[in-house]
Amino acid sequence: MSTDSNLFGDLPIAASPQRVSGMKILEQLQLPTESIYSDPASNDSWRQTGFNLGADLRLIQSGLDISLEAVNTGYQPQSRSMVMAGYASQWSRSLLSIADAVLLIRSGSYQSAMSIIRQSVESAAAFRGLKEEIEEWTRWTHEAFSTHTETKATEIGIGIYFAGSVIASEESIRNIYRAASDFGRPNFGPTSLFVANEATHEKYPLHFGDKSFHIGWSQLLLGWANVTLNFLLQTAIQNPNEFPIEDSTQSKINTFQEEVDQLLSDPNRCYLDEFTDPEGRKRHLLTNFRRQPSDAPSRILF
Repeated sequence: MSTDSNLFGDLPIAASPQRVSGMKILEQLQLPTESIYSDPASNDSWRQTGFNLGADLRLIQSGLDISLEAVNTGYQPQSRSMVMAGYASQWSRSLLSIADAVLLIRSGSYQSAMSIIRQSVESAAAFRGLKEEIEEWTRWTHEAFSTHTETKATEIGIGIYFAGSVIASEESIRNIYRAASDFGRPNFGPTSLFVANEATHEKYPLHFGDKSFHIGWSQLLLGWANVTLNFLLQTAIQNPNEFPIEDSTQSKINTFQEEVDQLLSDPNRCYLDEFTDPEGRKRHLLTNFRRQPSDAPSRILF
């Protein structure tokens, strides 16, 4: 989307007029240890998620901790620039979305977590895409925060940005984004799994407001959270001028990636593949989908 010139010819866009000041970084982004909901189904889901998917949750917490350690390098004097701020702004949104999604997943609100996972992927892709399209950000910084005379308001401007090319080219997040988009919308097929999990061609056992524990959804969504965390950390490594990550943190990132790969390699986990049918349509194939660990696994094709 970006170009090498502005509206006035071939002159490069000037540096952003703002300066980075008052940058605050959380000392710790701790996943919640208690449910915020009072209903029995959510509390049971919280308990069972902790019991059955403790390794997933511990890995996500590790990824959050490493992320804060890595982003903290962006506030060093030599790195403190509006370019860094553009990257960090998207990184921040993605990271908080992941933490919020985990709260919903542990509480059994799987359908709500889908949309937030999608949001985290969009922001993660924007973090990476800005490296090639930083002029989109810089141009916005010049136009933003002006005074709108008629409304006597501060005019910020939407600054529309979507790193679609990054999502399309990165298989790890492309599949997550497509599925989270399709499952997060009111499409009939995914809706049936959220409200009538055992539906067949003969029956539709409606469970209104279902928040019961489901190990399939939990494994799938927590796995996506870990993949997105790894994508964010790998993106940070690619921007050493803005985030001069030390060797010790680099080692933690490498270990985190290995642990994510190992966790997701479990053949008994619920996972999603992209399936191309004879007509060339790309479809979603869920494997090892089941409500309880003791249930027989099933495969579902959308």
